[in-house]
Amino acid sequence: MGFKNIAGNSRVKRILRTALQRQRVPNSLLFCGPDGVGKTAMAMTLAKALNCKAGKDDACEECDSCKAIEAGRFPDVLGMAPEKDVIKIEQMRFIKQMAYLKPFSGTRRVFIVEQAEKMNEESANSLLKVLEEPPSFTHIILVTSNPFLVLPTIRSRCQVLSFSTIGREEIERILAERGYPGEQAKALSIIAGGNLELAMGRDWEEIRKYRQSAWELFLSLLGGKGSSDFLSAYVFQQRAAAKDEFEKKMEMFASFCRDIILIKENGESRYLLNPDLEEALRGAEGQWSLERVQDGLARTDSVLAGLSGNRNLNVNLQAAVYYSNFREWNHV
Repeated sequence: MGFKNIAGNSRVKRILRTALQRQRVPNSLLFCGPDGVGKTAMAMTLAKALNCKAGKDDACEECDSCKAIEAGRFPDVLGMAPEKDVIKIEQMRFIKQMAYLKPFSGTRRVFIVEQAEKMNEESANSLLKVLEEPPSFTHIILVTSNPFLVLPTIRSRCQVLSFSTIGREEIERILAERGYPGEQAKALSIIAGGNLELAMGRDWEEIRKYRQSAWELFLSLLGGKGSSDFLSAYVFQQRAAAKDEFEKKMEMFASFCRDIILIKENGESRYLLNPDLEEALRGAEGQWSLERVQDGLARTDSVLAGLSGNRNLNVNLQAAVYYSNFREWNHV
């Protein structure tokens, strides 16, 4: 897989390809961003490009080096992952020892450390010197979904590249290219929350049932019912348990609002985000004015923006405020 085959994060790809063109790829890198957005794939592609015999700004995927790295049998590209949920000092000492040995087969030695936030203080401190003064032929790429748990002394010694979620339209396009039927591609792209790996790993029947339950909750809340289910699921739950589920429901609620607005404005059915719910959507849209649905969408989008922009946001409070707004919206 080359950079051109990795979905999303065009800014990160542009930075890396420019660095390759100029032969100025940083030796210590920290790739951070949400799960499922291609951080490890990008690190592996960079390792290929650094060792590619074509010597360009992307992996050619055809030379012996690219093929060996893809197959996991290239001695100069090594991956590390936590053992029993922690990255141990022995693993970092191994990197430290190997980093100063010249490459065996390629031109660059590359270490890819996944879930770098799981380095304890001892193992992180062991890596500091090689991160600060790495040999010119060695690159260390730390990969994490939570850079705030990586020690500041580690972060400060790395060039940080931040990854973002993949756009819904791009996920839908990729799924369609890979043979997913249209309605499945649309539904999965909404549920995925920018995580392509999640979208590709979900069971369609499970998604269909989940979306149906979200639609029923949406209708019951609009009808002044369903309060106990909503409150117990999102307001009275432990915050960590509630966040992901609440965010998924908000994504679904926003998609329902967008579809209702499309129907009210006589838009074409092929643009519906939930085409298999068209009959139900058309049956319900007459209950509310266009202005009320637009207001509901604005409130839902506001919650989603808050959830994505603040990892420490009090989800229970957000859910309580949203529920209060929903009731107010329902009784206007």
